Amino acid sequence: MNYRLYFFCAVICFGIATPANAYSPTDLKTLLSTKKCVGCDLSGADLSRKQLVNADLQAANLVGANLTGTNLSGAKLGGANLTGATLNNTNFTQAVLQAVSAIDVNFANTNLTRTDLSYANLVNTNFRTAILANTDLAGANLALADFTGVNLGNTSLTSANLAGAKGVIRTPTQTAPITNPSSPNSIDRNRKTVPGSSPANPDVEESSTVFQRPRIYRIPPGLGRPQRLVPGGTRQSDPVNFNE
Repeated sequence: MNYRLYFFCAVICFGIATPANAYSPTDLKTLLSTKKCVGCDLSGADLSRKQLVNADLQAANLVGANLTGTNLSGAKLGGANLTGATLNNTNFTQAVLQAVSAIDVNFANTNLTRTDLSYANLVNTNFRTAILANTDLAGANLALADFTGVNLGNTSLTSANLAGAKGVIRTPTQTAPITNPSSPNSIDRNRKTVPGSSPANPDVEESSTVFQRPRIYRIPPGLGRPQRLVPGGTRQSDPVNFNE
C-alpha cells in the first residue's frame, strides 16, 4: 500500500515539475543556424542575447521565451505568439510584428523604433520604459496598456483600441496622440473651417509616421489576407507574390 502511495505521489510531483512550455530542439537548432524558422515551436526557449537580425519567425510560438537583450532588428515576426515572453532590452528596430499576440508583456527598455506592431494584440502591455519612435500601432488592441511617461508624438495609433490605456491624450475625433497641445504644430480637429480657408487635413499628423521604404510581408494562415504596406501607411489587400 505504501509503495503504491509513493508511486502515485511521484507521478503527481513529476507532472507538476514538468515545464508547461517545451520548445523543439530541432526548431531551435534550425533558427540559430539559418535564422529562419516559420511557424516553429520555441516556447520557453532561452534566446537571450542572440543575434537574430533579419530572422524570419513568422507565426512562431515564443510563449514564455527569454528574449532578454536579443537583437531582432529587421526580423519578421508577423502572427507570432509572444505572450509571457521576457523582452527586457530587446531590440526590435524596424522589425515587423504585425498581428502578434503579446498580452501582459513588459517591454522594459525595449527598442521599438520604426517597428510595425499594427493589428497586434497588446492588452495590458507595459510600455513605460520602451522606446517608441515612429512606431506603427495602427489597429492594435491596446486596452489597459500603460504608456505613462512615453513620448507618443511620432507614433501611429490610428484605429487602435485604447480602452483603459494610460498615458495617452486623445479625443474621440483624433487619430494620433497630442503630446503638447499648446505647441504651434498641434492640431485642433474640432475647430470649424473658416470660409475661404483650406480645410484641416485629417491625416496631417500621420506624415511624421510615414515609412520611407515599402515593405512586403505575409500574414500567417488564419490571420487574414496578405497585405502590402506602401509609403504613407496605406495597406492594399490585393494578393502579393512573395516569390518576387
